[in-house]
Formats: sequence, C-alpha cells, structure tokens
Amino acid sequence: MVPAPLPLDSGLGFRLSRLVRAMRTAWSRELSSVDLTPPQAAVLRGVADTDGISIRALARLLGGDPMNVKRCVDEVEQRGLLLSGTAEGDRRPRVLTITEKGRILAGKVDRLVKEQDDSLTTALGASARPEFERALAALEVAHGINTPGDVGDDPSPGVRATGSPIPSSRRSPKPTSSHEKEPCP
Repeated sequence: MVPAPLPLDSGLGFRLSRLVRAMRTAWSRELSSVDLTPPQAAVLRGVADTDGISIRALARLLGGDPMNVKRCVDEVEQRGLLLSGTAEGDRRPRVLTITEKGRILAGKVDRLVKEQDDSLTTALGASARPEFERALAALEVAHGINTPGDVGDDPSPGVRATGSPIPSSRRSPKPTSSHEKEPCP
C-alpha cells in the first residue's frame, strides 16, 4: 500500500517560500512609493551602511551574483544615488559611495523598513520576536548564509571583515550565475 501524500502546506519549506513571496510582493509595492525595486533598495542600503564598499563585497553582503549586482549598481548610479570609483592606493576594485540624494532616499527606505519591521513584530508579538530571530539565525547558519560581520572586502571567500576566517559551515554558497535572467540581485 502506498502511503498517503503529505498535505502541501505541511512542509515548512513550502510555507516559508509562500510567506517570502507574499512579503516580496508587499515590499515591492511599498518601494514603488520611492520609485525603487527591492534589489535597488538593497544596493542603496548596503552602500549607505558601508560607504566605500566594493562591488564584490556588496555582492557577498546581498548574496547575489556580482554581475547582477554590478548591473543594479549601474542603474542606481545612473539615477545619481551612488558614485563609483577606485580605492585610494588600489585602483583594481570598484568602490561605491552614496551621494547626498542617495542618502536622503536611503533614509526614506529605512523608514519603510522600520514600518515593515514593526508590522512583523506586531504579527509575531513582541515577546516572540527574540525566539524568532534565534530560529531565523539558526536557519541562516544551516544554509550557509552570511550573517553580520561575515562579509569583508577581502576577495578571498571565507574571510570576515576583521580578517578572521569564517567557519565553512557559515559561508554563503557561491551564487549561481544568472545574470542573463535578472538585471539585479
């Protein structure tokens, strides 16, 4: 006798994917008020947080393909929100800095992020949030997603910004190259 199939919505992966799709749709709608796509907002926030970051380090931070991130950076730079140049003393990496116009827009995006965060906290309940964050961090580690402090500007994979090695179990997997399909990460 063949066992009965599990109900589709009994799997955590399915439920997480469905939730992420709903959140992405809502986030896209929110960002349309500031004329940004989610990838553009991520690039803008990443550079605002780490002014002078290289494209390679930004791609690692975002978990995106460097070519896709470069295309998105180019889009954001064309709008006058970022500037790219070379690092002092080393002209190889392309480093990114935020413009005043970009900083103002990043502030608007930050307010949208806070509203989204407050909404999530309300839905979870403030007392459940710390446990949810611990569970989320455990899932990130289990899937090799970089966590804060793990993304340095060193081109060698597995090195923190501090220069200490990242345990292989905590390294983000190399993104698959899909730059033909997507303009941004």
